[in-house]
Amino acid sequence: MRVYKVVKCPRCGFLQLTTASRSVRCFGCGLSWSPEPDSILFSSRDLEKARSFLLKLKRGEGVEFKKASEAD
Repeated sequence: MRVYKVVKCPRCGFLQLTTASRSVRCFGCGLSWSPEPDSILFSSRDLEKARSFLLKLKRGEGVEFKKASEAD
């Protein structure tokens, strides 16, 4: 089963959703990087939860979250 991650680009700060575990390409600036725990803001096996979290972040709503290492 896939794990959906909300990640933040270390160069430009663009927020996006990915299932990648080895390499992520930023849709904002094109940077490719390995998703380190610091760049993973949220992780879930439920796509809708991950999408909802990403939308709340992009809207600037205050959301509580755990680091990927603390998630389910």
